[in-house]
Amino acid sequence: MNKQIIAVAIAVVLSVVLSTAWNGRTTIVEKVVEDFGAFPGPEIFSNINIHGTLTTGGGTSIATSTTATTYTFVQRDLAPYSMIDLTLNTGNGSFTLPATSTMINIIGELGASRKWLIHNATTTAATTLTLVAGAGMDLVGVTTADDVIDGGEYTQLTCTRIPYVTATNENIACIVDELLNVD
Repeated sequence: MNKQIIAVAIAVVLSVVLSTAWNGRTTIVEKVVEDFGAFPGPEIFSNINIHGTLTTGGGTSIATSTTATTYTFVQRDLAPYSMIDLTLNTGNGSFTLPATSTMINIIGELGASRKWLIHNATTTAATTLTLVAGAGMDLVGVTTADDVIDGGEYTQLTCTRIPYVTATNENIACIVDELLNVD
């Protein structure tokens, strides 16, 4: 009787194993070799190789008109945007960049940079928009007039957090590149 129970048990096990193996549910294991990349969070602590194009920004612009002839940018004017379109309604304007105490909230780490494209959207070429350095900031350009944006023209502003310079009380350097209409 024990031999019959063992034989039945073996038969049941074999039939379950064999029916599972040949009933169309066979698993095929396939080896795929492909490099996958992922960003584990908002910060990356290594070099990135991009084999293609990279688009940054987008949907991050502000367009405004103003009657002000002087204004000091604040964090909310710069932090969320990469394109600033300004129309001056009453004549020339001077816009001062924020002090470094504000800029270090936008550009948090030493060596980090932010870039803005600033457009003087005023249609009168003689109406200029002048960028003025904020406290603790070094504003540099190729010529002495790069900080003056003529009506209808653009300036690319790139600000970098630099090591603190005691002699000049500066820890932000901004490069101003006035761009001329060439078409």
